Amino acid sequence: YGIRGRAFAGMEEALEAVPIDIVAICSPSSTHYRYLEAATTAGCHAFCEKPLWWPEQEMRTPECAQRLVNDAQRLVERARESNITLQLNTQWVFTLPGFYTLYPQQNPDLRTIETFSMWLSPQSTGKDMIIDAAPHALSMLYALFGAGRIEDIRCDSPSDEPGRDLQIVFDYLHATGDCTVSLGLNSTDVLPKPAAYAINQQRADRHVELPDYLISLRSSDRQVPIVDPLMCSVKNCLGSIHSGCGVDETALIDGMEHLLQIYLAIDP
Repeated sequence: YGIRGRAFAGMEEALEAVPIDIVAICSPSSTHYRYLEAATTAGCHAFCEKPLWWPEQEMRTPECAQRLVNDAQRLVERARESNITLQLNTQWVFTLPGFYTLYPQQNPDLRTIETFSMWLSPQSTGKDMIIDAAPHALSMLYALFGAGRIEDIRCDSPSDEPGRDLQIVFDYLHATGDCTVSLGLNSTDVLPKPAAYAINQQRADRHVELPDYLISLRSSDRQVPIVDPLMCSVKNCLGSIHSGCGVDETALIDGMEHLLQIYLAIDP
């Protein structure tokens, strides 16, 4: 493509050496805080993989979790004060138009949504699956209902392979009602990763056709092609930068608090 690259030992060095408008943080979540701190200090927009950040040491107590939330709040406040955009790469929300094409009879009125289910296949195992995959479900709930709170978290390991299969159920209480949420996590090395979600038990499975990586949503009898949600997520971030939308503090902080709430509720 005729692109000339220049290598740096770290992002901090790159930010000091060349003018950068936006950084994409795709490194392990334990490095996110350091890189986001550097980006926001430099007044640089940031597009970050989920979760916002997560330390290497295991979160065992509410006190540890609160420190993590405080760190997230500092990052968000710094981004707001610098008038920069800070967004997570939450791709699944951009599949919702395809879902409603697949199920045109499904009423998008959130007051009619009683159940939401999601099935994901992280490569990690044990409680790490929650860190890797639960942000997807949480972003969908925020897209569907807006801000809410989580109550009555339950968990089960339905298979004979402890640590590779988790079924998490909780209630999501929002402004106009509540929704029963089910999140099924099954660790697998299969590619492309099996994934699906259902609204009011109307299930849409993601299908990826290789080698062209053509993506569609499938029901039992229909298939609807969709635009690559990663492209949509990137375009949405760029659009937010150009329009000066800044930071959705509620989405970022609530997302972190809910992730920690689920993580701490699940036994090791």
